Amino acid sequence: MIDLKLTERKLRKIEEFLREIEAQKAPGSYEAFSGDVVFKRFVERNIELAIEKMIDVCRHVVSGLDLREPETYAECFEILSESGALAEKEADIFKSMVRYRNMMIHSYDGVDDGVTYGVYQKHLDDFRLFIRAIRNFLASEKAAVGSRA
Repeated sequence: MIDLKLTERKLRKIEEFLREIEAQKAPGSYEAFSGDVVFKRFVERNIELAIEKMIDVCRHVVSGLDLREPETYAECFEILSESGALAEKEADIFKSMVRYRNMMIHSYDGVDDGVTYGVYQKHLDDFRLFIRAIRNFLASEKAAVGSRA
């Protein structure tokens, strides 16, 4: 069974990480971004934490729906797509986010500043897409459970 309150707390935490990123004064250009090590690390860390929460939510929903156990974090989103909880296109976006997270965690040479800058400039809304998709799915599941009761 999916714990709706727990899931909502995790989704709100993702929103908090996004607000923290967006509340900071951003360097205007890529060059300024890559030169501002403190801001760059701040963005990387908040993105990493937001992706971790996405993974937590995904694993919780997969478990709550009694679906097969994912072998990787990326597979978790694939399983939700197969179950109809996420659109395939959405799952592909979220799997690429997991790959970025893995690169951040496991790259001993550091993360490519261009990739991080691209995520920061163009893909923060992907987190909001995830939040909306999960909330919509859970609302439809709740309605379906209510209609069966």
